[in-house]
Amino acid sequence: MVNILTIPKKLAQKGELIIIPRAEYDEITGLKKRLLREEKDTDETIHVFEKEYQNKKLKKASTFSEILGTARKSK
Repeated sequence: MVNILTIPKKLAQKGELIIIPRAEYDEITGLKKRLLREEKDTDETIHVFEKEYQNKKLKKASTFSEILGTARKSK
């Protein structure tokens, strides 16, 4: 039996076609989704930063413990 693959004219006219294994396709689409999600998270973080910066809600800290609020106070 002969396997035949028919490509619709509409699809073929859009440019080059590439055939890859399903596992690679799934990996690529997974990476794309992850990158888009990370980009959205980054955009949201920048938006929050800009909003807090405008409202003067940002604080300076010289140590990580100051950020957490666990810095020892000098006596």
